[in-house]
Amino acid sequence: MHAFRSILLAVTRQHTSDMELQQAFRLALDNRATLLITLFDQSLETLNYLQFVPLEKKLEDHLRQQLEDELERLKSLAWEQGIKAETMIVPGRPRQAIHKVIKEHHIDLVIKLADASGALTRKQLTGNDLALLRKCPVPILMMADRDQLPQFNGKILVALDAGDPDSDAHDLNRTLLQYGIYLASQEKAALHLVSVWNVPLGRRSLKTLSDEELYELQETTQRRYHNKLQELMQEVGLAENDDQQPVAIHLLRGNPSTEIQQLANELNVDVIVMGTLGRHQEGILVGNTAENIMNGIYCSILAVKPEGYISPLAETASG
Repeated sequence: MHAFRSILLAVTRQHTSDMELQQAFRLALDNRATLLITLFDQSLETLNYLQFVPLEKKLEDHLRQQLEDELERLKSLAWEQGIKAETMIVPGRPRQAIHKVIKEHHIDLVIKLADASGALTRKQLTGNDLALLRKCPVPILMMADRDQLPQFNGKILVALDAGDPDSDAHDLNRTLLQYGIYLASQEKAALHLVSVWNVPLGRRSLKTLSDEELYELQETTQRRYHNKLQELMQEVGLAENDDQQPVAIHLLRGNPSTEIQQLANELNVDVIVMGTLGRHQEGILVGNTAENIMNGIYCSILAVKPEGYISPLAETASG
C-alpha cells in the first residue's frame, strides 16, 4: 500500500535545497508516485499589470526563460534519480494558485521548502507558508531550510490530541499516527508520540479541592490520556516494545504549544506530524496553538487536515 500517488513539489524561485529535492524524489520513488515540479513566481503576474511599459515583452521573455531553465535543471535532477517529472510555471503566489493545480493534477501531497524569513535563514514561517498550512486541502510537507539543519537525526514526532472525545478528532489522530508510521518506516526513523494534558478545571475551582482530591484528578486525567494513546496505537498495530519500529510516548502536562515546542527542540526531531485545524476550541491542535508550535521549531512539518475539510482556496480557484 502506498500513501501518496501524486506529489507536487512547490518551488519558489529563490528557495530550493538539495535536501528538499532528495526528499521529494525519494517519496516519489518509494510511492511509485507521479511528481509535478511547479515553480510559482509572482514576477510574471506583476508584469501583466504593467501595461505599456517599455521593454515589457523583452523583460517577460527573459524572465520566463530563466524560470524554464531552472525547471529544466530540476527535471534533469529528477531524471538522474529515475523519475520522469512533469514541470509547470504558475504565475502568482502559491497560496492563491495552488488549489487549482492540486485539483487538476489530483495531487495528494504537497512538498514545499519553507520560505526564508529575515536576512539569513527562516526563524519563523512567513505569511505565505502559514496560508498554505491553514488552507492547503491535502497534506503538506513544509520542509525546513536544511542549511540550518544539515544532519538527519532519524526522529519523527507525531502530536496527538488524546483529550478530545469527538469521533472526528479520533479519526484525525489515527490519520496522523498512520502518516507518522509511514514516514518513520520510509526514513528508518524512531517514532515519538506526544500528547499534552492538564486538569480540566480553572484555578478557582482547583482551590476548592483537597490535596488528595487534586492528586486523584491529576492521576485520572493523565491515565485517561495514556489509555487513549494506547487505544490509538492498537488500532494501527503499533506497540511500544516493537523492535521493527521503535516508539517512545511523551505524555506531558502543561501548555500544548510550549511543551510540544520544547520536546521537539530537545529531541531535535526531523519532522513533526500534526493536525492544523479542529472543531473544538479546547482542542490542542486548533488555529493559533498549531501556528505557535510551528513558529517555535526548526524542523519540517507534515500538516494534515481532518477528513472532509473544504479549503477556502476552492472558492478562490472557482471564482
